[in-house]
Amino acid sequence: MADLNQLIASAVKESGADDSIKSQLTEALKKELSGYVNLELLKTKLEVLYNFEKNYLELVKEYKEEIKFASTLQEDLRKERSKFFSETLKEVSHTLSESQVDGDVASKWLKELVDSYTKSLDLSSSLIEEHTLDTIGKIRAEAKLNKPSVASSDNH
Repeated sequence: MADLNQLIASAVKESGADDSIKSQLTEALKKELSGYVNLELLKTKLEVLYNFEKNYLELVKEYKEEIKFASTLQEDLRKERSKFFSETLKEVSHTLSESQVDGDVASKWLKELVDSYTKSLDLSSSLIEEHTLDTIGKIRAEAKLNKPSVASSDNH
């Protein structure tokens, strides 16, 4: 912007305009042209933002199946966990009762089953999370490769 002001001042000086109106002419030109320069800069920034969002949308489309897969895995795991505690555990407890297994033994078995199954679900969850984070990392890496930027330009 300083370059623009210098350019305007120099142009007014070289124009041979009367000294009484030089400062008014310089200020009028600065006001007119600075709005235009700011508009051009805004257009450039909006174009960069548009291209960035467009690139990201393309990446999401490209990785759509991987995103769906990760989402489905997470959903299935939540369902499995819910089903285990709402149905399977009750069925096992009921079966142990019907089989006349001693209450202390049944309780111990159920506790071990819950602990074991919970560890298994937690392991599955961490593997799914790792896969999801890897996929997100790939998308981000590709987004950075095609990341548009605003070139620093004082020529306006």
